[in-house]
Amino acid sequence: MASTLPEPSFVLAEAEKLTLLAAIDAFIGDIGEEESQAMAERRGTGLVHKDEIVRFGRRTATSDCPELALLLRRKVSAGPAHDGQKLHVVLKVLSSSMGCKALAGKKGPFHKLDTKARREIVNMWQTSPFPPMREMGKAFKLLAAFAAMTSYGPQGDGVQAPNPSWRAIGYRSPDLQKLREVVVVPDSTLFDFTTCRPSMSLESEKEEIVCDVVIVGSGPGGAVVAAKLAEAGFKVAVLESANWQAPSEQSCDEAAGFRAAYQEGGNLFTEHKELTILAGAAFGGGSAVNWSCCLPPTDEVCDEWATKFGLSWAARDQMKRYVDASRERLAMHKDVRSLNGSNDVLRRGCEKMGYQWEIAAQQGHEPKRPDNGGWASLGWKYGKGQGMHGSALLDAAKTGNLILLDGCRAEKVYRDAVGRACAVKASLNRGGSKKELLVRGRTVVAAGGTLQTPLLLRRSGLRNSHIGKHLHLHPAMMVWGRFDHEVNFFEGAPMTTVSRVVENMDGQGYGAKIWCPNFHPVTFAVLNPWQGVREYKESLTGFSQAAPLLMLARDKGEGSVWEDSNGSVRVDYSVANEDAHHLMLAADRSARILVAAGAKEVHTSPNGM
Repeated sequence: MASTLPEPSFVLAEAEKLTLLAAIDAFIGDIGEEESQAMAERRGTGLVHKDEIVRFGRRTATSDCPELALLLRRKVSAGPAHDGQKLHVVLKVLSSSMGCKALAGKKGPFHKLDTKARREIVNMWQTSPFPPMREMGKAFKLLAAFAAMTSYGPQGDGVQAPNPSWRAIGYRSPDLQKLREVVVVPDSTLFDFTTCRPSMSLESEKEEIVCDVVIVGSGPGGAVVAAKLAEAGFKVAVLESANWQAPSEQSCDEAAGFRAAYQEGGNLFTEHKELTILAGAAFGGGSAVNWSCCLPPTDEVCDEWATKFGLSWAARDQMKRYVDASRERLAMHKDVRSLNGSNDVLRRGCEKMGYQWEIAAQQGHEPKRPDNGGWASLGWKYGKGQGMHGSALLDAAKTGNLILLDGCRAEKVYRDAVGRACAVKASLNRGGSKKELLVRGRTVVAAGGTLQTPLLLRRSGLRNSHIGKHLHLHPAMMVWGRFDHEVNFFEGAPMTTVSRVVENMDGQGYGAKIWCPNFHPVTFAVLNPWQGVREYKESLTGFSQAAPLLMLARDKGEGSVWEDSNGSVRVDYSVANEDAHHLMLAADRSARILVAAGAKEVHTSPNGM
């Protein structure tokens, strides 16, 4: 069945399309029969048939997917407009003879160069001392990772055509129909939030809605405020840029999941592409795609907020009361009945090394289902109390006082004569129809998240110099171990354990936690560094035997966020030296944990580490 997705906005001329595919092939193309056979001998374990590994080694970017150019265009179109514009310029230059000479050191066009020359060029980009060259190399590598492991488009009813390379890495996608069936079992939470949408005129292009309180954002901040106010009898209107999706509208596809649930379709980066930013943009905000771990703030965090920033409500005793009050609403618990493969690796490795570890508190209870919670990061969260849609938003909806305006972007907050926020101008885009809204209330709560709230405040005329500054991103990196048996980290609840062995390295609570992440083949390919086609393909074949550990730093470094002329969010952030040091310490401990647990190889995500 043909895709019903709209034509991508990222358009290429034929020469530019050929250049893009040639660049992708330089990263993930055919490594030859001899190298493929040798890789199969090294990697064939009985878990994956050697013939599949050979076929993976010989596979080119387009050998099994003639529609790859369309999928790549769709991927770029989902991201920020400025990134697409820069990529288009690069492709146009590379598709000319002298342009290729300027960017690649060889007369082009790029797509007519032989394979050896193209691979030398992409390697030069990756290792160049010049930041613009490295940025260009990163952009192509990210697209190559997507091309290597993405599904091959919809077959109908949300089912995706599997990538034949998945067989070589031991990956299997869950049964979509069975996943949908599970959401109606007794221990699932499923509510039809369309019943909270207000009735509107089909003819008018403008609409005015009146309530007691306008809340921008349906994530943990906005949802909890909505629940408290709705339960107190106030009529609350929640504006959310994403649409609520019924399970029948969801799929088990990374590309579709990122488009639907993450800002800029998961293509959001800091300037110069130093960091990828995964920020939720779903109904329920980040709670719809996070890994369900629910840890209270540490004492050091409470002390800093209370003393440095003068927030009396953040003092330890006060914060404890708030956390305790939230436990029931968020269904926080430590009743983890079993650990998935990677969490068990973390537990065993820590115990052998004598490192601290603990069961990490969870939000909600996962129902038994085919993936055992492995698709939580792409929106499959329907267990009791999971996400804001299963907790705070559900509580608000049950009062009858929730007005849901999903598919609604807040443009500007209006203030009355005394400067009090009293209304929000917004644009509603749902089902292909657009409408301008004015939502009035006695007050407005801005809870659009770390990245979007500063932009809304700026659009609303606020000029405080701190708006958009002092941005903290909790930078992360990955270390993974390859075992001689299947780990299948992509199945089961992900973040059920945590090690705090390097959490407090300065006595003030700055350091890094070590966790077990949740992701699928495309993200694994993105996180693995490229140091040559053979090395890259060989690392990907370790997917089902991989146990990845994620180091997440509490950062002292700061950045800034702003909105460009295209309306896209822009982020300037570099990892501070002290934060980088903490991440390196965590990487060292993680490698030791993996080896102690029995890993045969240890890999890192940064190039050259």
